[in-house]
Amino acid sequence: MISLCCPSRGRPELAKRLIDTALKTQKGNTEFLFYLNYDDKTLEQYKDLLDQKHYVVGRNQSTCYSWNLMCDKATNDVVMLMGDDVQIKTKHWDKIITDEINKFKDKILMVVPSDGRTKGNKDFSSKATLWPDEPLPAAHFAVHKNWTNTLGYLAPAFFWHWHVDSYTQKVARKLNRCLYLPEVEFKAKKILDDNAGKQIRENLNIRERDNFVWTKVRDRHLKSDVDALRSFIKSF
Repeated sequence: MISLCCPSRGRPELAKRLIDTALKTQKGNTEFLFYLNYDDKTLEQYKDLLDQKHYVVGRNQSTCYSWNLMCDKATNDVVMLMGDDVQIKTKHWDKIITDEINKFKDKILMVVPSDGRTKGNKDFSSKATLWPDEPLPAAHFAVHKNWTNTLGYLAPAFFWHWHVDSYTQKVARKLNRCLYLPEVEFKAKKILDDNAGKQIRENLNIRERDNFVWTKVRDRHLKSDVDALRSFIKSF
């Protein structure tokens, strides 16, 4: 049903936990696509914990590029941009997500599960909601290959790590195709103080570089992507 695309570095136990929780709760057959690094000191631990079919090993690179490479390898029609810190809590999460996407003939829909940040917040619905054009605090999302084939990417290639979810939400909200799905819980807790995570987020001044792109050139890319998806939708 769904292919999970996930760069991971220095956290083999979290990658294994993601696989275990997905398998325990899935309805169909989940495809796991982890991108690992040759220079990761914990690489052998990954190899001990993960089935070889679940990962690719390559050079240390931007997380956006890794997400996109794994998306290109995906064999399922629905792909998810994932972090390795996720625990999937909802039974048949994969069927629930794909059923929502299949409600649209063109399959153009961004599905955003709850990651726990909106829990108990009265401003957020407890039911599936097509989200208005305002920020939604949730980082992981699913789209159909019709989306990625139209735009050429899963993660916007002009970013290296930051703003990927926010940008994709902006595109989806402009089309009224950003679905917040609180019944599906992807429990996530960002681990900000580990060395591997800091390397991924801060190497080569990535934060400032992505902030520059977000501020200076985001809207030009946004218009182009919205127009491309809108044209695809109209073809149906």
